[in-house]
Amino acid sequence: MLGVMGAMKVEVHTVLDALESTSTLHTLGQEITRGEVAGAPVLVAQSGIGKVNAALAVAGLVQAGATQIVFTGMAGGVGTSIHIGDAVVATSLVQHDVDLTDFGYEIGRIPDEPLAWPADRTLVSALTAAATGLGATVHLGCIASGDQFIADRARAAAIAKLFDALAVEMEGAAAAQAAAHCGVPLAVLRWISDTADEASPTDSSAFNQRVGELDLGVVRAIVPALAGQV
Repeated sequence: MLGVMGAMKVEVHTVLDALESTSTLHTLGQEITRGEVAGAPVLVAQSGIGKVNAALAVAGLVQAGATQIVFTGMAGGVGTSIHIGDAVVATSLVQHDVDLTDFGYEIGRIPDEPLAWPADRTLVSALTAAATGLGATVHLGCIASGDQFIADRARAAAIAKLFDALAVEMEGAAAAQAAAHCGVPLAVLRWISDTADEASPTDSSAFNQRVGELDLGVVRAIVPALAGQV
């Protein structure tokens, strides 16, 4: 069964409103809604902001029966070719705020974990096709996550250079880490709401009006595409 995640209400409310035959369950502190899209069962969770919440939501979705997960929502663009309104589909995800360099580890590396977690290729293809079908310019590459809202041009440029990242946000890599431990494929699509600079708080808030419909469009597109696998 397909699990769908978003961190904030604005990122999932249109998906929740569009579900048919809904029921709600609570697990691991998460409220998860089960419903149908085009006759196919779907699980939807609003994780809350930050890496811990994202990991818990993944675990909750898996416990509720999700066999693959897509995470949609907003992010700041940090690549020079990334613009507001574009979509970034992660091919890999890294935690940019992890720093154990005093013990000889590279920035982003958690001991006994990979530096970056790969996204599932089948889900990446489905998300890419869905965003393209909505008319977005789609970029594939690394998304960097951390428990920080990046609104500093220099900091954004440093993250982009260090990890060859295209976007920054606060959940995706933790969700990918949790999914890897749960043995469940996951992919992340982020709509670029801002460019991780000093204007980002204003730009990101303005994009709130768009993200819900975009996420619903993605879900409606990928459910038929994944119908044979969910």
